[in-house]
Amino acid sequence: MTNGKKSAFFLFLSLLLFVSCRRSEQPAIILNEQEYFSAPGFSFLTFQNNYQVGFQGGLQMIQNDERILDTGDFFLLPKAGNSTAKLKILRRVVDRQHSTVTLYGQVEGWGLGYQLVCRTDGQRIFVSLRLDQPLDWTRVQQAGFRIYLYPGAYFSKSYQSETTAGIFQRQFPGKAELLTSAKAVKVAQEDRLLAVSFFSQNSPLSLLDNRQQEPDPWFSVVVPLRPGSNESEVSLEIIPTIQRGWRRPPVIGISQVGYHPNQPKRIVLELDPQDSIQEPVRILRLDFSGERKPLWSANPKNVGRFLRYQYAVADFSEVHQPGLYWAEFRGRTAGPFRIDAAIFQEPWRPTLEYFLPVQMCHVAVKEGNRTWHGPCHLDDALQAPAGKQHFDGYQQGERETPFADNQHINGLSWGGWHDAGDHDLPAGSIAMTGLALVLAQEEFRPDVDETSIRRAAREVLLHVPDGRSDLLQQIEFGAESLLASFRIAGHIFPGIIETTGLAYGHMGDPINITDNQVYDPKLKPGEVAGERSGKFDDRWVFTNRNTGLQYQVSQTLAASSRVLRGFNDALAEECLKAAQRLWDYEQTHSPIYSPNSYVPGDSGFRSEELSAAGELLITTGKESYRQRLLGLLPTLRSTTPEQFGLGPGWVLVRALPQMKDPEFQGTVHQLAEGWKKVEDTMAASNPYGVPYSREVTTPSWAIEGRTEVGSDFVWGRGWELQQKAFQHYYFQKHMPELFSRDLLFNVVNFVLGCHPATNESFVSGVGTYSAPMAYGYNRADWSGIPGGIFSGSSLIKPDFMELKEFPFLWYQREYVIGGAATYIFDVLAADRWLSQ
Repeated sequence: MTNGKKSAFFLFLSLLLFVSCRRSEQPAIILNEQEYFSAPGFSFLTFQNNYQVGFQGGLQMIQNDERILDTGDFFLLPKAGNSTAKLKILRRVVDRQHSTVTLYGQVEGWGLGYQLVCRTDGQRIFVSLRLDQPLDWTRVQQAGFRIYLYPGAYFSKSYQSETTAGIFQRQFPGKAELLTSAKAVKVAQEDRLLAVSFFSQNSPLSLLDNRQQEPDPWFSVVVPLRPGSNESEVSLEIIPTIQRGWRRPPVIGISQVGYHPNQPKRIVLELDPQDSIQEPVRILRLDFSGERKPLWSANPKNVGRFLRYQYAVADFSEVHQPGLYWAEFRGRTAGPFRIDAAIFQEPWRPTLEYFLPVQMCHVAVKEGNRTWHGPCHLDDALQAPAGKQHFDGYQQGERETPFADNQHINGLSWGGWHDAGDHDLPAGSIAMTGLALVLAQEEFRPDVDETSIRRAAREVLLHVPDGRSDLLQQIEFGAESLLASFRIAGHIFPGIIETTGLAYGHMGDPINITDNQVYDPKLKPGEVAGERSGKFDDRWVFTNRNTGLQYQVSQTLAASSRVLRGFNDALAEECLKAAQRLWDYEQTHSPIYSPNSYVPGDSGFRSEELSAAGELLITTGKESYRQRLLGLLPTLRSTTPEQFGLGPGWVLVRALPQMKDPEFQGTVHQLAEGWKKVEDTMAASNPYGVPYSREVTTPSWAIEGRTEVGSDFVWGRGWELQQKAFQHYYFQKHMPELFSRDLLFNVVNFVLGCHPATNESFVSGVGTYSAPMAYGYNRADWSGIPGGIFSGSSLIKPDFMELKEFPFLWYQREYVIGGAATYIFDVLAADRWLSQ
């Protein structure tokens, strides 16, 4: 061997030893007891979550506290004329001895099974896709293994293959294929927190940008099966960046708004599971001179584990002096936040002055020289065809109206708020929203006039007073929406929604979704005659009666009639008559729980009927409603504390003063005592003192109609907690000997920043740290709406809480109207209690 060859050989050995040493220094990836692969700061999940349509499911990877890979799975794109490929994972087999997880799946209707085999050598993750048989390429256009990269982490980061390199762009770059025919793809090698590499020995890799048609898809790495081949297996090697000794930075949980001098004040520290708690927490006060002066210091109390992390709490309730403050721990700060007796007199106002007006349908919304949106959906609405199954859950059975399929129904083009980032008008959500707003008005009577609503001009002007209460005008607008279908058919229609997926997913000014001219099938496409056109773009209205919805709306209209008296007497009277007629009809007809979006299902007990009877009794004092409640006493006795507390309980405690029957009162008190124990147990299960539950504990309509997808409820729990705090207010008000006020304060603090994953306020534009972007109609602009409330930190099962700063994750950052209403109520309630 020549000297030159010897030198090269020894250099090769040295590099090999260096790499081996480096690898041996790294902490090994293990397959843990919770059935996912883990190392410090690293997790590789194997279908613990299955919400792939939202990029939260399949094979997922978390690296240094960032979920960077998701929705890894087999993909199959059929050729035109073939059935769609619906994938289903049947079972997971875990072999901890060999560090292997095997997932068995099938393509439903195709007679095709497959396996995903995931294993580790301690440093890398290996994924193999194995089909039971070769594909029939006469039916298949593309197939293979695919895993997605989270764009929010990789904008302006690099990507490389053996021959090509580039930078991930924030906007679609004009081509879908960033890299093709690569053996290796390396991403963000300049960033040790985010760097990850992909290798494939036998199949070429592709790196794709999937945003050709819309901005929300993620980047993807694809290992294809070669079209026309007999291949039945492809593999991918993933090399994460695992840093020895990495620790997650502490999260300092505070309210981003601040605190009333007299309220409990707690800092909740979220810490790495390997962390130790030794340093004190300090409170710094900002003097007028600009100097931050230490005012308070104490060692936090360790309160143990919650899900993945450990927690500690520091109570600084003894700090009362008004001013500006920071919380400090290990050199990290959170703030500034205020301590002030007026602290809760402002945070709810952007929700009333911005968000709810901007969500109003059928009107233009303007703010000075800015137009938030134009007058939209003036062509509402067409009768949904019989038998129509809408992709968003709306269903039309046999028609209960005299209108033909796709016939225009006049009278539906005024009232209602766009429910969320999409633009439907679901009666269940509108009823829930209206009820919370009504009770906020009745309890607290906030005197705000910052908005003009000009009905004749279909125009809403922000920051232009019109001499009328803003809150009452919003209540009026919601009631008009609910009454519209009652005026037409004598019952409440479940909702109005776009007919196509393209219209449903529209981003930008909703005035552009339809032409605002009533569809006339007698006209040709593109033809216009007066206010009618031949363009089939009008929304559908789904019209089937649902008993639970009728009672729910009856309750809201009954309550609305109380606060509208003296403001709009004619509307108040109409609300009450409609509420009573809805009640009377349901009392004399068999219940029907026709399935639909945002409507109650048959709960097995009469929750909605109990609530409606209680509200009508409160409103009218009539003996018939009192007698019906007494008649339902056997049903009430059979309910569990959870059914009572999450259902009609908060209404019945309000009706107790008019229910003198000792047996009824005793039953309500007994159930309330049981609910108190359940609520306390939930609040004690986490360091934030809120009734957080990993299971769905709120009726689907109360959390905006969201239901389980497969086995996963994916949304954050902020709205659910707000709903519980809203109801808890009345339990505490009417049974103060049982219920304390702490839960409501804790929920308000939770929503405003003291929660898992981050300390960001869930309310856009409210609080020192509140990301400006969320999943509203303007999400494509990476923008938001002041006062909009999103659901917040969500659980990536089994134990990772997350809140990404990415406006396209609807299960974390979507605004909804119901969450806006309960937020207004909860903050006003906190202010009332603390002012007392």
